Amino acid sequence: MLYRDCIEKLLQLKDVIVTNIECQGREMHIWLRMEQRMHFCPCCGTITGKVHDYRTQLVKDISISGYDTILHLRKRRHVCPECGKRFDERIDFLPRYRQFTNRVSMQIFEQLKECRSIKSIAVQNNMSPPTAASIINEIDFKTGKLPQVLAIDEFRGNAEGEKFQCILADPENRRIVDILPNRKHDMIRHYLLKYNNRKAVKFVVMDMTGGYRKLMHELFPQAKIIVDKYHYVRQITYALERVRVEEQKKYSEQWRRYFKRSKYVLLKDTRKLTMEDRLQLDNMFRISKDLYKAYQLKQQFEHVKESSSREEAAKRLSRWIMDAQKSGLMEFIKVSFTYQNWSKEILNSFEYPYTNGYIEGCNNRIKVLKRISFGMPRFVRFRRRIMHIMLN
Repeated sequence: MLYRDCIEKLLQLKDVIVTNIECQGREMHIWLRMEQRMHFCPCCGTITGKVHDYRTQLVKDISISGYDTILHLRKRRHVCPECGKRFDERIDFLPRYRQFTNRVSMQIFEQLKECRSIKSIAVQNNMSPPTAASIINEIDFKTGKLPQVLAIDEFRGNAEGEKFQCILADPENRRIVDILPNRKHDMIRHYLLKYNNRKAVKFVVMDMTGGYRKLMHELFPQAKIIVDKYHYVRQITYALERVRVEEQKKYSEQWRRYFKRSKYVLLKDTRKLTMEDRLQLDNMFRISKDLYKAYQLKQQFEHVKESSSREEAAKRLSRWIMDAQKSGLMEFIKVSFTYQNWSKEILNSFEYPYTNGYIEGCNNRIKVLKRISFGMPRFVRFRRRIMHIMLN
């Protein structure tokens, strides 16, 4: 059975003649040679079949029935009768200067699509990590045109001395456009100016970074900028948390612990509150009026989020901004001014369905890859791994 499996695997290699097979522990050793044929001289192009000498090369192949496969390949070295050039015979399944077959390369290529470290892939294929990593150098991704909907965000990659890298994506078709080595505006501008179809970009989805907004208006003057919903909603969450922290400092140690343990109840959806949760809220609101006002503003913004149209959202958001500025809570007053500054981009999110959800999912996978690899300091390799995982 093992012998038949071995022959079937080897028959997939062209023009191979097997002379012997031996099993040594968990290794299978196979002696083989290629059928003789004519070759072109790499120097002068003369066709020749004259053999100068032979040598045996040990080549790693894919595992067969759980056995590590070692090929003892008897290679011919030809000599050109015209120019005297000596050269090895060409073998289709074995690239030049390689000690493993193309089938091993393809196997590693498929494994690189998974969020795994290079070391784990190398151990599985019984080779050194640098050898397995050399397959990444053969992977390259060319960017085409900019999409109609362009999402931009940053993630912490710590590659090539830069703390943050920039990611561009097409959330409509769920694909990565490219990974940039840093988040500096000059670099992003220089990169995007290389594209000739910038007018094709109709929407830009981003977080609430003022520098990005100015840059996107400069590069895509006709595009509508949409603030991702998560990024403006979390402004409310952060403001409520800051109010809670400041309020709990005013009371005794017992109440401070009570406030701290109730932080998730404050953020919980009111439709999911239990009787115990409501009792906790009543206890806190009874002694802290500011926390009650902050909670009411948070609930009022939930009403804004439920708006069914841009016009309705504009009215509710305007009313919320007025109430926040009258509340006397500095944390929410700051948020209200932020919303005023970004009102056009926030309201665009109620009119158009695009978000940064896809790009945030990509960032999570990148974090997993970075963690299991204990960091990837070389940006070129880091980018290729990310693109290979996300695009396949």
